[in-house]
Parts: sequence; C-alpha cells; structure tokens
Amino acid sequence: MGVLLSRVAGHRRDERGFTMQEMVVTVVILGILLTIAVIILLALLERWRVEAATNQLVADLRLAHTSASNQLTDWRVVALFGREEEDEGPDYYLVKLAESYDTGDPKPTIIERKKRFFPGNVQMMNVERPSPPGGYIKDNQAADYWVNSWESPDPSAADTRTLEFNSDGTMRYPIGPNGSVCVSVDTNPRNRVVSLAATSRVRIEFDTARTCKEPPY
Repeated sequence: MGVLLSRVAGHRRDERGFTMQEMVVTVVILGILLTIAVIILLALLERWRVEAATNQLVADLRLAHTSASNQLTDWRVVALFGREEEDEGPDYYLVKLAESYDTGDPKPTIIERKKRFFPGNVQMMNVERPSPPGGYIKDNQAADYWVNSWESPDPSAADTRTLEFNSDGTMRYPIGPNGSVCVSVDTNPRNRVVSLAATSRVRIEFDTARTCKEPPY
C-alpha cells in the first residue's frame, strides 16, 4: 500500500507543469524565432518590390520602343535618381517628343509625359562605370538634347539619365553608346537594367554585384 501511495505521489509531482524558469526560457526562444521570421519576411518583401519595380521599368522601356516605331516620333525614358519617397516625385518619366530629334537640333518639344512610380521605397540609382572607376554618367542638363521632363515646379530637382527611342527602331543614350541604371532599396537588394543601343535590347542583371550609388556622386 505504501509503495502504491508513493508511486501516486510521484506521478502527481511529475504533472505539476512548467516552472517559471522554463516558461521564461520558452518565451525568449519563441521571441527570437519570431524576430528571425520577421527579418526574413521583410527582406523577402523588399526583394519582391525590387523585382516588381525592375519588371515595370523593363515593360515601360519596351513600351517606349514600340510607341516610337508606331507613332514615328521619338520617345524617351528619363530616370531620376535617388527618389525613395513618393512625395519626392516620380522615379522616371515616359516622354513623347513632338518630332524626331537629331544632335544639333534646337531643344526638343515634349507633347506628352507619363509619370511612373516604383512601389514602396524602391528607387532608381546610378551605376558605377568600370573605367575609370568611381565615375558616374548623368545627363548634362545644360545641353540642347535635354528637356525638363517634369511639370514645373517639381517636388525636388534630381540628376537624370535619358534613354531615347527613335522612330526607326534604334535607341541611344545622349551620353555614351550604352547605359544602365540600378533598381534598388538602399543599394541592397539591387537589380541592374542594361540597355544596348547597338542592338536595341534590354537585359536585367538580378542581384548584381555592380556598385549602385545614390547622389551626390
């Protein structure tokens, strides 16, 4: 009988539950796991936003290319660097010119503008030139080819990079034969969109190792 009572008492002691120390350790572990999960989720959301913005830009580049050929006039995509917040203005513009523009012509006339915004805090960034290193290409806003792509007044002035699509199906950067920009959140993650004037093709370097930089350069 004594042995039976002893076993029953031992069984009850085993069912007394968690101690305070065990509860605290459990809560701490759950908190750490939750924090890790939130960090991973936020990183994935940023990457998804960057990829969505990259695909949006590439689609608009193709739209400008097709529109120039179909409408027999030049279209431009004008990137504005470093606009992280929507109230700073569009990340880029689609611009339709009144007629085809050639070097040496008077300043072109814009007849249509389309504002484009990236989702969230995604922004356009310039890409470092491989040679010479540390150099960045941006529009000469005092040159004849450049036109103010935004309505006045603009929320904030910005450095720009212009890609022009011609009515004959070709494309060109006013500065340099080719060019690229980065689509990024705080430089990481980052995708590089490369336009090749010679072939009129656009390619994407996902999660590129190339340096992306916010202004000033």
